[in-house]
Amino acid sequence: MRLLMVEDDAGVTETLAAYLRRQGYVVDAAGTLDMAREALASNQFDLVVVDRMLPDGDGLTLVTQAAARGRPQRFLMLTAMDGVEDTVVALEAGAVDYVAKPFEPRELLARIRNALRRDIALPQELKRFGPLTYDVDSNGFAIDDEPFVLRRTEALILAALIARPGAMIQRESLEARVYGYDRFVNANSLESQISRLRRNLAARTDHVKILAVRGVGYRLSET
Repeated sequence: MRLLMVEDDAGVTETLAAYLRRQGYVVDAAGTLDMAREALASNQFDLVVVDRMLPDGDGLTLVTQAAARGRPQRFLMLTAMDGVEDTVVALEAGAVDYVAKPFEPRELLARIRNALRRDIALPQELKRFGPLTYDVDSNGFAIDDEPFVLRRTEALILAALIARPGAMIQRESLEARVYGYDRFVNANSLESQISRLRRNLAARTDHVKILAVRGVGYRLSET
């Protein structure tokens, strides 16, 4: 496990890093926010242990910036700011734990082990085309942020089209996506599914249509 310790007190950093390395962790150190940002931009860390009060700002900004950029990361705050409000603000910002100074190294080790058991919340992957959105993780569609429920075959077709929004998708690729590569497909089966999908789209929005190039394939069009 690789840790990044963001702490401007060199003595604290040296003592804690040595202790954690004896426990089997790889520990990198950064004394400022700028150094921490550079380290996070170029390396992967399992956990970032960060002080609130740093020479160039509040360590909590690392937490909020990671959330804003959709870069999941575990943060454990290590600070003398031990008020209830400080703790609440840090946890609500996305920190996994908040350890007040002074503390025992064994307590920090236990907190680190507990934090490392926490799953990182991966950012939601959304595909967008006009008012239409597709949540890749849940396979769910929405139009103007309202759920757009489809039959399985229609959903498979629309997922294939929105994966490459505006690009022509060959009918053979769509047939394989819906019916599989090794099944015989009636020539009119795909057209029937797309006709029904078009009707469902038209009932919800005038801004997304499915256009056909005869004998070639289909694509999404925004109007």
